Amino acid sequence: MDRTEYEKIAEENLDMVYRIALSHTGKEADADDVVQQTFYKLLASPGKFADEEHVKRWLIRVCINECNSMFSGFWRKNVQMFSQMASREEKAEYDPGQALSGGEYGQEDPVFAQQEKRELLEALGNLPPVLRSVLYLFYYEGYKTREIAQILHVREATVRTRLVRGRKLLREELKEA
Repeated sequence: MDRTEYEKIAEENLDMVYRIALSHTGKEADADDVVQQTFYKLLASPGKFADEEHVKRWLIRVCINECNSMFSGFWRKNVQMFSQMASREEKAEYDPGQALSGGEYGQEDPVFAQQEKRELLEALGNLPPVLRSVLYLFYYEGYKTREIAQILHVREATVRTRLVRGRKLLREELKEA
């Protein structure tokens, strides 16, 4: 893969990969790390992709894998994070609208800039990662269940089940808010 091809792919998909990473990690710094690892793996890959859609699906899969591996590490499992030990007054609140607006990644109006959509993102962030991935790919990236099944390497019925469960949990979460 040459430099111009890599830059084109990165420019077209950077926002999408960042949004997926942020929706999984919930923290800007962690999302930045995931994005960096994802695009490093793209750079290190042989670069034999059939078309742009193949690249996009590959990036989504790698991004989700990186998010999963981030949370499966020894440190994350066995050590309490400093932010969890801090008192409520000292703890900085996570603002997904601010994280997804402007800055390094978003040049246009972010998906979650409006208050309603920010609440939806927060509710989405409280879901288990497997449900979160499916809902995000279905509603925000516009993939069909068959395509999501291919990206996540699961059966189509599994995707539909996760959509139903995710919607139910989202409804309950949003009613409480």
